[in-house]
Amino acid sequence: MIHPSPDGLHRLASYLGAGVGAITFTGSLVAFGALSGKLKKGYDLPFKEVLNTPLAAANVLGFAAMMGSSSYGIGMLSLLNTTACSSLLGWNITKSIGSADMPVAITVLNSYSGWALCAEGFMLNNPMLTIVGSLIGSSGAILSYIMCKAMNRSITNVIFGSYASNSKGEAMKVEGVHMETNADAVGEMLTMSKDVIIVPGYGLAAA
Repeated sequence: MIHPSPDGLHRLASYLGAGVGAITFTGSLVAFGALSGKLKKGYDLPFKEVLNTPLAAANVLGFAAMMGSSSYGIGMLSLLNTTACSSLLGWNITKSIGSADMPVAITVLNSYSGWALCAEGFMLNNPMLTIVGSLIGSSGAILSYIMCKAMNRSITNVIFGSYASNSKGEAMKVEGVHMETNADAVGEMLTMSKDVIIVPGYGLAAA
């Protein structure tokens, strides 16, 4: 059913569905490209370190215009605005995440896809989409939290940690002893070990 002048709930759902969906789409493209080796170190957006704030502000302004007017034209422009800004935001944020943190980024994007589906369910008055989207969104959020706890880090540090590291002094020096091994030695160590800790990282993400 098409609403010529949708109520507040449908406007909110359509705006969130478009915005979150756009972040998920471009973020997933970056994650796939990074893990498959197809996306090299280039393809960064200009002024990427300062781009997130104006893009988020543009989304907030578009949301205010969407909710404050019943005009079809303003509503369409607001949706186009959040689609464009959120697409750039999803690309910029995900492109700045390190490969070792990409497994968490993927679970976060999976959660985003669920919440976007949930919003579209509200917009289309489809309970099935709302239920399925809620399940995907909540399960992805829980999995992201569990993975961050296992790495002793927070979601914000994983998603936005690169921006903080770019603004503070020199990078941390890597210290330690490099040790090479082979399959036979690893097998023997596993056989003799009492406890084994598996740390998720780039290898798991690529696998």
